[in-house]
Amino acid sequence: MLELDDELMQRFQKGDEEAFNLLARRHQQSLINFIARFTGDKDNAEDLAQETFIRMYKAADRYKPGRAQFKTWMYLIAKRLCINEIRNRGRRDRFRVDNIAINDSASGANDEQVDIIATAPADAAFQPEVAVERKELRNAIQKAIAELPEQYRFPLILRDIQGLSYDEIGKILELRSGTTKSRINRARIMLKDKLKPFMELL
Repeated sequence: MLELDDELMQRFQKGDEEAFNLLARRHQQSLINFIARFTGDKDNAEDLAQETFIRMYKAADRYKPGRAQFKTWMYLIAKRLCINEIRNRGRRDRFRVDNIAINDSASGANDEQVDIIATAPADAAFQPEVAVERKELRNAIQKAIAELPEQYRFPLILRDIQGLSYDEIGKILELRSGTTKSRINRARIMLKDKLKPFMELL
């Protein structure tokens, strides 16, 4: 039985425009979150997400339901657009990492390092001094993620923030399973090291 995404793609390939609109709505927010975290630019994330869906729309006739998951295809296209954006931004010297919303979600992982990415002190809204610390921590986390080398940053975000499986990440990044796991573990260690000054806030 085909997944809902595959069913919607089949409908779109047969001329049902609303099916693609539904696909975009289903995945829009998670895609924006992924792009914002990877590029460090929340303002531009929506534009890149829109561009991702445009590329998928144009290439829809080449999509083979059941062969590759829609989500995997989506992140693969987004990854390439993010890389291009970061390279272009480097030339424009306007890389930003502040004011990125944290979704507090780290599906599928239980490591302490994951908690560093996805969590912050509870009930901060009711404790002004904690709210300030939380903002500092959020900015530090985003900055630390943005400073990770690209080969470690992508798999870390896909696994610990987006909640993708190792197999899905391997397909998106075109890596073997062992390499995928190794890079994620290495990224967690690097991130934890960068955030040592903030450990008391966790």
